[in-house]
Amino acid sequence: MRDSTDYIEPGDRAAVWRALAREYAAQNWPRHEIAYALCVDEPTVDRLLAAEGAAQQEATTPAP
Repeated sequence: MRDSTDYIEPGDRAAVWRALAREYAAQNWPRHEIAYALCVDEPTVDRLLAAEGAAQQEATTPAP
């Protein structure tokens, strides 16, 4: 896993930020601390965590 201080290429940022946000949330970090670590605002943290949940749901939903 990358550290939040590593340079992240623009094309990789969404996926890396989602993964970091999920990791921090799993460690019970408050939203404002996740936002600070990722240099984003709290609504962005909410979107990152929501997007991760949606991606996990799509991955576990069987194809018709």
